[in-house]
Amino acid sequence: MPNTLINRTKLALEKVSFDPALFSRELLKAIKFLLATELEELAIWFVNFTKGKPELQNVKISANEV
Repeated sequence: MPNTLINRTKLALEKVSFDPALFSRELLKAIKFLLATELEELAIWFVNFTKGKPELQNVKISANEV
């Protein structure tokens, strides 16, 4: 697996997933910097990663924040 921005983003999000507020901030940063195709991949990853993690399923990012 190459060390791409999307892979580093996923790793960072996994590391901060213990704190929903921190997870939300890191997710917002990622949304600002990733390409459209990477955002699609991140969205799929997010759904799969947050299954069974109800505290993270409630993370919401509004369009005003992006």
